[in-house]
Amino acid sequence: MEGTRKGRRPLTYDDRVAIEHGLNRGDRMSWIARSIGRTQHVVAEEVKRNWTDDPRGRLAIQNRNICAKYAGCEVRRLCKTMCMAPCRKCRDWLCNSLCPDFEARPCPRLERTPFCCNSCNQRNGFGCSHLYRFYEAKYAQDLADARRSEARSGIDCDPEAFEHAVAVIRDGLAKGQSPQHIIAANPDDIPFGARSLYNYLGGAKMGTLSKLNLPKAVRYRPRSKSADGGKSPQMPRAALEGRRWSDFQMLDAADRDNAVEMDTVVGRIGIDRQCILTMFVRRIGFQFYILLPDKTAECVIGAIDTFCDLYGARFGKVFGLVVCDRGSEFSNPERMERGRDGKRRLRLYYTDPRQSQQKPKAERRHAELRRILPKGRTDFDALTGRDMAACMSHVNSYMVGSMGWTGPMDLAMALFPKGLLDACGIEKVDPREVSLTPGLAPHATIDR
Repeated sequence: MEGTRKGRRPLTYDDRVAIEHGLNRGDRMSWIARSIGRTQHVVAEEVKRNWTDDPRGRLAIQNRNICAKYAGCEVRRLCKTMCMAPCRKCRDWLCNSLCPDFEARPCPRLERTPFCCNSCNQRNGFGCSHLYRFYEAKYAQDLADARRSEARSGIDCDPEAFEHAVAVIRDGLAKGQSPQHIIAANPDDIPFGARSLYNYLGGAKMGTLSKLNLPKAVRYRPRSKSADGGKSPQMPRAALEGRRWSDFQMLDAADRDNAVEMDTVVGRIGIDRQCILTMFVRRIGFQFYILLPDKTAECVIGAIDTFCDLYGARFGKVFGLVVCDRGSEFSNPERMERGRDGKRRLRLYYTDPRQSQQKPKAERRHAELRRILPKGRTDFDALTGRDMAACMSHVNSYMVGSMGWTGPMDLAMALFPKGLLDACGIEKVDPREVSLTPGLAPHATIDR
């Protein structure tokens, strides 16, 4: 395909055998490169990188003194015996392998082609006085394989930078942040991606951190069944006319994408009276939390009335389509759709029974709220409007992958009137300071 840039093909064992045979014959580097279809530079770099000083099957003399200090060296008794002669003259021991000050004498011929001793005739007889450098295909292949294996193992990061990254990740996990959010919020502090982070946590390469520190690593306990067998009260048939899920599906795709998903989050069944009305704006992924004194239709209508007054005349352009379930708190659609003055402000549609996937995004954001207000371990009656403001600020500042790792707060500041966000107490939180833990509302946490 035109315009496609192919990567350089790595040398194979057959290529290295051809290089070795060419060097043994004394062929020019350009001829060797042409025979394997590579450039002369590639062959030269291969020889200089994968050579050996311990040849096999060659008539190379190893017991020779090649120290650069040989001529004037007077070092004695390296072998720890009573011999008083200079070690450089010893015939029993080779001072090259004993002397800590040994320094090999470089060969000037190795600085130019062919960069090795394969075809050099000066190594015959008593051998030359320089360090050997041979190229052997088998040894070169083993060395290249080992280098390639090491490049794909371990952590490609300085120890200091890795320790700093672990500290940043530990701080983020302590605040309930996901690995993706931590990496997106700290791009300059974490030199690896989310997949590598999961691998390091699973392989115990991050000290005390493990997969158990992840927000969703431990499964939740099975849901307990309600006393009525899980049966919800029946929605009046008249209220469903023109508001069913099938009616919602008949709308344009653009209208469906701009809908608002509404739901409630409750506390301890039979104990807490207060609950939270959630409104998820699909268009920007923003979530509103409104504290209700009770889970009744009158409380929901009052909350929507107040919310409509705060938003102003443009309320219907953003909250014109609302999707909710068939809970008893949403059983008065006529009053929810019309304001105190009787004018229509929104259109309400109901999902099918037990089909939470029909409003999946709101359910997904409930998981983040539940990390702040754990089910069964939070006293909802102790919650205040200030707690809702803190929850909305942190959840909406949480970076989302589907939005290019940005927070919904940036879009909300451009879409919603400033007075609405100020009235709700919503503020933008630095992504590094986002906390999705019960520490946002410690007074409502129940100790066990």
